[in-house]
Amino acid sequence: MNELNSLLSSYPLSELLLLVVGLLGAGKVVWSLIEYWLEKINVHVGEKYKRQERWTNLDKKIDDLTTNLDNHIDGLAEKVDELKAQNEQTHEHQIQLDRSLALVQERLQENSRSDLLDAHHKFCYEFKKIDDLSLQSIERRYLYYKTAGGDTFIDHLMEEVRELPRVSYYETSSLTNEL
Repeated sequence: MNELNSLLSSYPLSELLLLVVGLLGAGKVVWSLIEYWLEKINVHVGEKYKRQERWTNLDKKIDDLTTNLDNHIDGLAEKVDELKAQNEQTHEHQIQLDRSLALVQERLQENSRSDLLDAHHKFCYEFKKIDDLSLQSIERRYLYYKTAGGDTFIDHLMEEVRELPRVSYYETSSLTNEL
């Protein structure tokens, strides 16, 4: 306490008051500087934190998008596999249909050939004449036969049928009744 008394006695009261006010002012300035720098640091740290938070959010969104994209790709891969399986089934079915169609065409071709042979024998060897309607019917069957790839054996027979004498419409009914 001696020191405080010696300090108070060596300086006048006005100077002591000025000293106290000066110390308080200096403390206030120091405190303001500390607050200023703390605020700057907080702003800097806050911006850094916000940037880091944005990056974290972006990383999370990218992860979510990647996951969704992976799910969509997996879904598309499954659809592609399903389509491949359906395509294989369709291809197998098409092969079966092609075989069936070839068999049916072959049978139709053979039936047409047999009908043309039968008609040739009836008109050339039995009747030795032909009417226009029967000739037209035979010509149409011959056209279908040739269009479907018929052989040339029937060509010669058709020439013989075309060379037969023609009969009238009235004589046709007697020919068709005999068929």
